[in-house]
Formats: sequence, C-alpha cells, structure tokens
Amino acid sequence: MTIATTMCKLLLAMVIGFFLFKKGILNTDTNKKISAMIVQVTCPCIILNSVSSVPHDDPGMVLKLFLAGVVLYVILPFLSWALVRLMRVPEHLRRTYMCMLIFSNNSFMGYPVVEALFGGSAIFYITIFNLPFSILFFSLGLRLLKKDSMVGQESAVQEKISIKSLINAGVVASLAALIIYFGNIPMPDMFYSCVSFIGGITTPLSMIIIGSSLAAVSLKEIKTEKGIWPMLPLRLVLMPVLVWLYMHLITKDPTLIGICTVGAGMPVASLVAMGAAPYERQSTCASIGVAVSTIVSLITIPIMAVILQMVA
Repeated sequence: MTIATTMCKLLLAMVIGFFLFKKGILNTDTNKKISAMIVQVTCPCIILNSVSSVPHDDPGMVLKLFLAGVVLYVILPFLSWALVRLMRVPEHLRRTYMCMLIFSNNSFMGYPVVEALFGGSAIFYITIFNLPFSILFFSLGLRLLKKDSMVGQESAVQEKISIKSLINAGVVASLAALIIYFGNIPMPDMFYSCVSFIGGITTPLSMIIIGSSLAAVSLKEIKTEKGIWPMLPLRLVLMPVLVWLYMHLITKDPTLIGICTVGAGMPVASLVAMGAAPYERQSTCASIGVAVSTIVSLITIPIMAVILQMVA
C-alpha cells in the first residue's frame, strides 16, 4: 500500500503539471527555466543532503558498495550504446535514449520506494551505491543530450571536450558529498537543514514539469515516438535483472541486493527530461520517456517487489 501511495503522489504531481500547462499557467519557456533551476540548484542540494544521515560504523562495506556503483556506471554507457544501436533510433536521439537507459529515477522515486520495502536505512545504501550516478549525469549525461541537439549542425564537429565544460553545480555537489563522507568532515546542522529545505522541492517540482512538458506534446507525437516502446522493457525489466545478477557478485546480503535492484528498476530519471529541456527535439522525446515509463512502473515496481521477496 505504501508503494502504491508513493506512485500515486508522483502521478498526481504529473497530472497537476499537465493541467497547469493546459490552463496557460505554465508554458514551454517556464518549463525550461524551472528545469534549469532543478538541475543547477535544487538537485545539487539533494546530493549534498544525502550524506547527512550516513553512519560511519562500517566504512569498509560502504566503500565496497560505492566501488560497485562506480564499476556499474562505467559499464552502463557501453551497454546502453549497444542497446540503442539495436533499437535503431534516429541519429539525433541516440544519446537521449542512452541517457534514458543509463539513468533511472533512483532518487526522486527510488528513495520512498526502497524505504517502504526495506526501511529507513535503505536510503543510505541506495545513496552510496548511486553516488556515481550524479557525477556521470552532470558530466557525460548533459554532454550526450547536448550532442544530440547538435546533430546536423556544423558546430557539432567543432565541439571539443574540456574540463571546464564538465564542471557544473551537480558535479561539484557530487564531489563535495564524497569528500564530506569519506573524509568524515563534520558539517553544521544548519548546513544540512538548508540544503534539505531547498532540495525538498525537487521531486514534486520535477514531476510537475514532466507533466507540463507532456501536455505540450501531441498524442500523435507520443504514437510516432516508436523508440519509447522497446525502451520500456529494457529500462524497467532488463536493467534491474542485470543489476540483480551483478550484485550477486558483490555481496550475498539479500537486502543490499534488493535495494540496488529496486533502484535500477525505477522509470527514466526525471533529470533526463530536465537536462533535455533546452533542446526541443530531445526534450519532447525525454518527456515522453519519463512520463510513459513512470505510468508503466506503477505495474512493474510492485511486481518486482513481490519477485524479490520470493527469491530472497
């Protein structure tokens, strides 16, 4: 029942966003500006706040879990590249689909779901396992979305990788969170209180913007975005199965395996749509992917939870 309540709250936020767009309260320009705020301000606050309640009683296990996450997120871009090639999506959307396969909504949706299944301490473990997620999204993920938007433009061949282009608020917040935890640096309660307060608006606001973005898309566009349908079983079924198998190589603890698997089985991360918001073609595709996968996950997540309990 708790999982159903969580999923319904997220769906309700999307419906509200859809309604606000249809009423003219939100528009495409507003969506882009709020998306930029989420990516550059509120989400980094969530990353910083994620280490606020992390215990230091077993740093060896924590380091092992973190390194397992690093290895996973090194593998996922190559795996997603191969899967997207098999899907044969258009050139200007290939990297967008890679992002949809790599990045699951393991924080905005994953946190409340794993807490409902495994208790409050589960948030700590999923946070540590997915710390590389933030660094990868704010570096590689945003770059992939930008490269898709430049397909067919002459400037695309002039784009070069530079350290400066990879530095942004999300990367800085991710690195700071790692330093704070592994350096065991004490931070004042006021610091965590502030970043928690700002970060707290991220989940409802991001889902509202997803709903608003979906309202800007016609039903015809949803039907013609054919790559979404083969992407769904890959994102919602294949990815959690692969993570479940992978985690058995790391640990025999069924709780840790279950937590990481559930996180991998979340729908497309809303951050993908936020990051794609400045680019019209990619924004439409990503918004459809997030919205449709979120709706379908209302069915797949409870099924996954039941299966995990049976095999534990």
